[in-house]
Amino acid sequence: MDAQFNECMKVARKLVDPSFLESLKQPQPRAIIVATAMIWLQIVVSWSIALLGPWWLLWLPFLINCAVTQGMLLWVHEASHFHLYSDRRKNDIWCDMFFAAPVGMSVAAYRLRHMSHHAHLGTEKDADGYPYREPIKGFRALAWVMVKALSGGMGVWLAADKYGGSARKEAAGNSLSPSWLAPMVTIVFNGLLFALCIVTGRWYLYILLWGYPIAAVAIALNIVRTIAEHQPEDYPVYKDGREQAMMPLARTTAPNWFEKWLMYQANFNYHIEHHLFPAIPQHNLAKLHRHLFERGFYEHFPGCLQRSGFAKFIRLSRNRKNDDFSDSVQDALAL
Repeated sequence: MDAQFNECMKVARKLVDPSFLESLKQPQPRAIIVATAMIWLQIVVSWSIALLGPWWLLWLPFLINCAVTQGMLLWVHEASHFHLYSDRRKNDIWCDMFFAAPVGMSVAAYRLRHMSHHAHLGTEKDADGYPYREPIKGFRALAWVMVKALSGGMGVWLAADKYGGSARKEAAGNSLSPSWLAPMVTIVFNGLLFALCIVTGRWYLYILLWGYPIAAVAIALNIVRTIAEHQPEDYPVYKDGREQAMMPLARTTAPNWFEKWLMYQANFNYHIEHHLFPAIPQHNLAKLHRHLFERGFYEHFPGCLQRSGFAKFIRLSRNRKNDDFSDSVQDALAL
């Protein structure tokens, strides 16, 4: 059974040792440097294979870039909480240079909307709640969500909505890094990458191996992961033809190494821990998870721990009273 997030928070605060919790709050710059180096090593390896390797091996850089771009987005999330460095200006500059700007973002723009995800989880006020509100029950609903994501249409809409025009101007007013830094890095990095593709006679690989993973695959993975983390088992619930308010919840995932690499870098799989105590940096979330486990938190809320985000996503899509492949809205109106 799903547990209300507020109930989880009440129990967690009673179980957690305050002094232990306080000891987990300090950022570790060395961990950030290592993580950044690993991300960029993967980028170098991926593009070396793509531009110099044989054609039959192109699936490998595609897979690496899907994982890397997803990882960069998750590190932007980490930086939005000021967890990279204690110096907040350095935190934002580092993030914009190495994680956000190469994929066309800025941490200030991300932060502008992400804080509502913690303050208003499960409500319409959650400006980052679009993924877990997607209906996926039934073949047509699931297929439509994947078409929107993998076609790139949703990615283009999000780019314009969250990072373009007025959103970028609003974020610039609250940016701790220079407002010109993220746009400059975006142009320089992507321009150099595209130039390398042209020089090697493989210009189209920029679109296939960089543009598409950012605009489409990253969106699809984000939807899968976020639904697995936040969508209730019975969502959407209708009464008299009207959708009822969503129950706010969060789940932690204990994935295998491949799913961790592809979808849960930056320890993002410890998701209920992050929502319960968002001041804890990613490198200490595993310690917090073990502490909660030992204190019996997951005995109170077993539904808050899952083995796989992919498996949970599929189970949620199949959790139907009548598996007739009609969409959830029509099912509700027919009751």
